[in-house]
Amino acid sequence: MVRIISSLSAGLALLVAVPAAGQNYVPDIAEFDGTNGLSFPPDDSLDLAGGGTIEFWVQPDWDADPGFDPAIVSNIGPNGASYMVLMLGSRQGLGVAVGEKYIELAYDFTDGKLHHVSISDYGSDTLAVIINNRPIGLIPHGFGSLPSSGFFIGSADGRQSQFKGAIAALRIWELPIEPNTLAIYANQPVLDNDGSPHPDIVSLAGISDFSKRAFALLEPDPPVAAEPAPEVAEGTVADAAADAGAGAAAGDPVPAAPAPAPVE
Repeated sequence: MVRIISSLSAGLALLVAVPAAGQNYVPDIAEFDGTNGLSFPPDDSLDLAGGGTIEFWVQPDWDADPGFDPAIVSNIGPNGASYMVLMLGSRQGLGVAVGEKYIELAYDFTDGKLHHVSISDYGSDTLAVIINNRPIGLIPHGFGSLPSSGFFIGSADGRQSQFKGAIAALRIWELPIEPNTLAIYANQPVLDNDGSPHPDIVSLAGISDFSKRAFALLEPDPPVAAEPAPEVAEGTVADAAADAGAGAAAGDPVPAAPAPAPVE
């Protein structure tokens, strides 16, 4: 089952761009101008505490440091962020916030290209950060589980730390994805042209649909109730069995099974 949650913010312009890896695949992509971040209601399926992966493509579009770190994606509430990923104002790295914890990792995003980023919690109180298939660093804590006021793309909370640039192919996985699989499918859709799915498709919690200003939440199909056994009309099977027993007791001959036909 797929639920589409539409943004509460202004419209988007689509940015035509090609990933840094130079593949034919062009991801679902949106351009943010520093005022049009997307805001969505909170949802429990986006809680990644205990294990999960966030992946996306990103390209900042500013030269001078704005004096703050623009947010790329955030799941935040009154007690802080369960997770928030920011681009440093210098474009020289990422910041990752969980509750009161905040870690910065260095990486040069100043080349004007899209870069693939993944952040994975493998359930060992450690976040592994990979950029363009290259391990960048380990963060000594996992994703949090704090009350959420919303899920935000291109801002910290719908108002602050607005992002300017491109964000593409945002995928939220409720289980951690192995690095080799991330590397392969960074340049592929979750469903190939022939309909073949990503090997971890059942763990996909949500995926961007930027052409509709939306984020799709994927849920397991609801269980199908077992069909009730067909009712047996009164006076059928039970009476037939009784009649058969009575006939045998009275000495009525029981028809023999037909003999098998001879084999030519």
